[in-house]
Amino acid sequence: MAGANFDQIANQLALKNGRAAELIYNAAMKRDAPKFSTQLEGDRLDRMHMGIWPKARDGDLAAVDRVLKISERREQLFAVPKKNDHALRTAFDESANASVYVLPTDVALPETGRKIADQVDEAVASGEGQEITKALCLLPHLNHILREMLATPASRKAAGLTDRSVGGHLARLRAVKTKLA
Repeated sequence: MAGANFDQIANQLALKNGRAAELIYNAAMKRDAPKFSTQLEGDRLDRMHMGIWPKARDGDLAAVDRVLKISERREQLFAVPKKNDHALRTAFDESANASVYVLPTDVALPETGRKIADQVDEAVASGEGQEITKALCLLPHLNHILREMLATPASRKAAGLTDRSVGGHLARLRAVKTKLA
């Protein structure tokens, strides 16, 4: 718990040598690694908190700051991970798949959009504050990709493509896509 090396642990436990302590540790880790590591880190944080707490309680600002940092780290350690719903990626894929303007040779464009959507989805699911803000800064790039694929109403309108006329460009392109499918 105190971060001792295996030789020190062996000496404390009256074991033959550090290698014996390491073998015992590795056997225990195979059985309980994730739970043990999290609990060990939590115990260490609790001990640090207890050691600093009297100074923080007495108004030592450096100690108060350290207690807050330890509390934040403990909160992160024991936080229940959020589930990534992949909502943006799903919406992007639906738009990309529905677009008759994405040709087989355009593989990089939708793939770039997928990477951006995945990055944003992951940040929203697991990040906080600054990480989410950084990921959201990718949205203009994703919108640009959608415009390039003519997957926004404004980009189709600017290209002179509409759903209204049966004989319009959009209808002809959809007919070609249907024939190819």
